[in-house]
Amino acid sequence: MTTDKEVVSIVKYKRDSRSLNKALDLCEGLAGLKKSDRVLIKPNLVISGPPSQKPTGMVTSTTLMEELILILIENGLSDISIGDGSIQVKELGTSTATAMDWSGMSQLAAKYGVKTVDFNRGPFKEFRVDGIKIRVARAPIETDFLINFPVLKTHAQTKVTLGIKNLKGCLSPGSKKTFHKQNLEKFIAFLGQQIKVDLTIIDGLYGLQKGPMGKDIHPMNLIIAGRDMVSVDMVGASVIGIDPSEVNYLRYIANSQGQSLDLSRLDIRGERIVDVAKKLIWEYPWCEELLEKYRISGIACEDPGNHFCSGCTVTAFAGLNRFFRENQGRRFKGVEICLGRNTAHAESERIFLLGKCSVKANPEHKGAVEVKGCPASTKEIYQKLCHHLN
Repeated sequence: MTTDKEVVSIVKYKRDSRSLNKALDLCEGLAGLKKSDRVLIKPNLVISGPPSQKPTGMVTSTTLMEELILILIENGLSDISIGDGSIQVKELGTSTATAMDWSGMSQLAAKYGVKTVDFNRGPFKEFRVDGIKIRVARAPIETDFLINFPVLKTHAQTKVTLGIKNLKGCLSPGSKKTFHKQNLEKFIAFLGQQIKVDLTIIDGLYGLQKGPMGKDIHPMNLIIAGRDMVSVDMVGASVIGIDPSEVNYLRYIANSQGQSLDLSRLDIRGERIVDVAKKLIWEYPWCEELLEKYRISGIACEDPGNHFCSGCTVTAFAGLNRFFRENQGRRFKGVEICLGRNTAHAESERIFLLGKCSVKANPEHKGAVEVKGCPASTKEIYQKLCHHLN
């Protein structure tokens, strides 16, 4: 069926029913793909979790990845790679390699003779956004056919992380930090226009609430696919109850490309959005929720917004969670913890500045306890809280 509208398919996943194949057929996802093409699949492998935690709903599932690999092999493709640039924190032992292992992608790649690529290691191509230099891995730019394979997730900073946001994993580690120092969502939109994506598939077996990491998953059993990444993201956002026009980076990229964010411009095939939608919460003031969880009073810790990068989020969460857990039910007085570019309040009696950005944003607070670093050390955060508050 030919149409002037961008086609997006929504298919309910059923095991052993070739659901992914159906989703790709409906949107003509593999049209034009040649047997000689080099295919690169970009999943969402945001970070590796502990062995005790299952990767379900947080990273692209091996269930759907295996189905995709088999479909490509059935179509005569032999040059297939899986690539990402996961959060790397040496102190916590996280890297793309550990994320590949934890998610099961390494094992899957070995099973089918698929190559794995660590975007964090380069080589890179340089671009400039508003005069700011950014570096993007060459692999996703230079491949013949790029398949973007994100997860159906909310995001505490950008509301959703779907196809466009998933491309942030293609940046060099330094450029990921740069994005958070600038206009994060404008830069994400720019990135979405520099990397040509041939097919976007959203793994919607689960929807992740209060993402992009964590365990708050909700069964959705969906696959959303299409050739136009913006259109797929519009449908993905709508499925989890978020208006595409309220996602800033979607507005940026749509405006720059002359696209409308009105769903009526799409040819949605398969399931109807209204029949499969489930509202998920994207807001996650995690520091405040930790204090509430452990019944701690007298500590202020405001949400840092978009200027808090992924590395600092991971290390700060780990350090604060440990300290709060060990001090359940305690009452403090006048303590403030600053994250990102947040500035401390004048009335605070004891101030902790976690990370390089926080230290830089609070030069007037000479007596503040500083935990420098980019990212700040989990161990040092914990130790300084213990030293000054115990």
